[in-house]
Amino acid sequence: MKITAVKVFELEGRIQQPLAVFEGLRAGQPPHKPAPHRERFVQVETDEGLSGLQYISHGDEKEVKDAGQLLIGEDPRRTEAIWEKLYSNVSLRQRMPIIAVLDLALWDLVGKVRNAPVYELLGGPVRERVRAYAGMLGFSTDPGAAAEASAEYVSKGFTALKWYLPYNGSFGREGINGNVAVVRAVREAVGPDVEIMCDWVLANPRLNSVLWAIDLARRLEEFRPTWIEEPFNFDDLDSHRRLAESTSIPLAYGEHFYNRWQIKQMVETGRPTVVQPDPIWAGGVSEMRKIIAVCSTYGVAVVPHGNESCRNALHILFAHQERNCPLAEWGVRINQNSQHFFRDFYGPENGYFPLPRGPGFGYAIAPEKVARRVDL
Repeated sequence: MKITAVKVFELEGRIQQPLAVFEGLRAGQPPHKPAPHRERFVQVETDEGLSGLQYISHGDEKEVKDAGQLLIGEDPRRTEAIWEKLYSNVSLRQRMPIIAVLDLALWDLVGKVRNAPVYELLGGPVRERVRAYAGMLGFSTDPGAAAEASAEYVSKGFTALKWYLPYNGSFGREGINGNVAVVRAVREAVGPDVEIMCDWVLANPRLNSVLWAIDLARRLEEFRPTWIEEPFNFDDLDSHRRLAESTSIPLAYGEHFYNRWQIKQMVETGRPTVVQPDPIWAGGVSEMRKIIAVCSTYGVAVVPHGNESCRNALHILFAHQERNCPLAEWGVRINQNSQHFFRDFYGPENGYFPLPRGPGFGYAIAPEKVARRVDL
């Protein structure tokens, strides 16, 4: 079997449905306007008629297509050899998301060759279900609205929720009070036993000082957050370490670290309790399993950033023990978009992910959902 082509294309579908449209981040901000849904994909084709598909979350589609030419003539079943070939290219080594999407497409293809889901190719499954936490990105962070949405998703079986704090350090004391108000409202709405995570992704954490973050963390301790996520620039390891040493709340970050060497440095110097690499960025399946192995030697949990890469991440998690990978992210609104064009919709049931279907990652485009295709 040989790879004969690597194609990149964009699909356009219907106008986004209500749950796919983000609300305003802070009270008083208008919601996003619905738009025709668009996604980009890469497809690796072979001389035996089988192909592998992968959603492109980030990265220039031309770079993906150009890098894909290095795969022509290769046997797609040689995933490790192909990964090393791509990684040995210096320019691609600096663009790990390009390697990642190609690697994921290859694993999808190999699953189709073997007629097996990816988690079986990795030696799994080692468990029957994986607990999900609901990522509430795109929901209003008005305290009353956040409390109402939290109660709704707990009623659907979720035992953990991640909220996106609306204020950064530039808001000073007002920002601390505003963030505390959101977390307090959520805790009061869900009770003492539901886990709450706090993330700054939309509030621009580069504006957080260590002093401000420590002050906020100490204010949040009474609500027992499971973790605080990426409170500073992703590569500011010293600031993360100082915060970790100043609060009882665990730190989670690492979605922008893309290989095992970066993760090792992060774990040794940045004091994370949870590491969050994303399969779409961090080298695909081939590198993610090595990252998990590295973290397991330090007793650090891996909970992948898994919004757009939900299915990719779950296949990896089902092949690893709960003590190493205890949770999976479920972007409630994001997945309405990233799974828009698929025949089926894969998500948690009563707060837990069931074994995903294959072969491969189980991706299949539904032609009736495609209004227009453009080859890139």
